[in-house]
Amino acid sequence: MQKVDAADFNQLTDLNLMRMLAALIQTQSVTRSGELLGLSQPAASRTMAKLRKALNDPLLVRTSRGYVLTPLAQTLAPLVTKALAAAEGVFAATHFDPATSARTFQLATTDYGAQAVLTPLASTLVQQAPYTHVIASAWKTDTLADLENGQVDLALYADAPLPEDFHASELFKESYVLVVRAGHRLLEFANAPLAELLAAAATCGYIVARYPNNHLDVGDNVLKRLGAPMGQPTLSLPYFSTAPMIVAESDLIIALPSRLAQRYRQQLPIELIPLPTESETFGYLLIWHERAHRDPSLQWLRRTIKQLVSAS
Repeated sequence: MQKVDAADFNQLTDLNLMRMLAALIQTQSVTRSGELLGLSQPAASRTMAKLRKALNDPLLVRTSRGYVLTPLAQTLAPLVTKALAAAEGVFAATHFDPATSARTFQLATTDYGAQAVLTPLASTLVQQAPYTHVIASAWKTDTLADLENGQVDLALYADAPLPEDFHASELFKESYVLVVRAGHRLLEFANAPLAELLAAAATCGYIVARYPNNHLDVGDNVLKRLGAPMGQPTLSLPYFSTAPMIVAESDLIIALPSRLAQRYRQQLPIELIPLPTESETFGYLLIWHERAHRDPSLQWLRRTIKQLVSAS
């Protein structure tokens, strides 16, 4: 193989030269290569001259049987095909076609987020991005670190201060409702002032859902935060979604985010009592790190989630 000068070899990083070389190997003609690439005859000749200089080889020589490739050009044929495919793959990564992509998305969420966000997202993925794969993992105390190092692409969580280089988009504002079984005695206080409702709630056994917050696993004791003189919870659960099923079959009560409670009300014999206060509301966020900010596939997913949730 001919020795190639390093300075000339660097010219091959020009994709136009690589395409010319691929066309030349295919057509064995400078003229037809130019036509294939949409080049004029002078432009094709100039590109050919650059190729020959870069590779220190004529690449195409005249014989009694016409023009033929040199041994170097023949040797380069499979390498050029792979190199162009790799280069096209690099640029293809700057575009995202949900209809054909087999992208795997890593998303961290609590079970509340899975129901409030992933439930409406699932049918859209089937329709618009049938080959994609969303892997949902539980929100953990080190989820932000996972976002930073790329193990997680996006996360769903209630509003909280974020470190530098993180982005967040508020999906919706959420409030709480009190969930009780159908026929529960607390329904008598559904229209009572908040203080009376909380006093009556304090006489009931109740459930608290727990969730990771910073490096602690804490209980979401909404009623106590509102000032109800609550005693010790009867049950503390690691899942929001289990609580309505238990409430439906007992006298226990729980304060839950309204979107989750409304969904379960359609399936279970439970009733919802509004908590008339603005003090216990929160924004629900879609969170990502700067490293994923410009990824076209994640931009599409963030936009899709935002549109779905705002319409629901």
